[in-house]
Amino acid sequence: MNKIFLFLLPVFLIGQDDGWQQIHNSREYSISGVAAIKNGFLVVHDNKKKSQPRVSFINDKLKITKLIWPEWELPYDLEAAVSLPGKLNRFIVMESRGKCYEITVDPKDFRMDVLHTFTLPGLKPKMNLEGLNIFPSGQGLVFIYADRGSDSRKSTLFTAFFNPKEKSFYELSRFEFGLPIPKTHRRNIADLAIKEDGSLWTSATSDPGDDGPFTTAIYELGSINHAGTFTPIHPKLLKPIIVIAGQKVEALMFHKEHLVLMTDNENFGATFKLID
Repeated sequence: MNKIFLFLLPVFLIGQDDGWQQIHNSREYSISGVAAIKNGFLVVHDNKKKSQPRVSFINDKLKITKLIWPEWELPYDLEAAVSLPGKLNRFIVMESRGKCYEITVDPKDFRMDVLHTFTLPGLKPKMNLEGLNIFPSGQGLVFIYADRGSDSRKSTLFTAFFNPKEKSFYELSRFEFGLPIPKTHRRNIADLAIKEDGSLWTSATSDPGDDGPFTTAIYELGSINHAGTFTPIHPKLLKPIIVIAGQKVEALMFHKEHLVLMTDNENFGATFKLID
């Protein structure tokens, strides 16, 4: 009943100058994923060249600091970051091709270590992953990840239980989403966030090129229960809760009663906004 009421509310329209704060002006520091860490945020960048940053720390003053990747071979096109439930200062960062790195980050000196790597199951060659989250169900950890999709291809969202000892997956499920807004240059799922009540949210973006103009729409896609079962919202009820002009939100998370939004605005860098 609550979900139906939510989607009958008016859509909130947010302009590109409505409370947004600039984090960095450089494309190299545009943000494609975010997770909370002590006194700030751990963010990832979708860079591909050796000299470019992969992971950074943003403090409570929005100062961004590049962190040193601990291995010679750098990740390629990082698109998501998420805290590993039940593990302090441990995170999963994901490449667009589905390779994941389990890392630790020391909150005192921000030294990183890579503990394990593994690849998400069920992917097809044309898929490009941008969204990842982890839900601590009563049956174990559930990885929720999604292909971003396009104007001509719906997004495929996956849920799979994760065995942390074997670094393996089981009980893989698939769901397809084609969202109505934005209408062109569409990426249906640019990131995924889970509220405490188990509802799953996404940012859908329009990305016509490095100079925009960008648009983002925020949706609730469904909910995951204590047993780790995801139930999608009926397609006819998939309407945007928020529509944002001029920003491409690729980093989305719930944190301390807020919805945290960070952007990959390409040539315009990265911005930040909190919504109560």
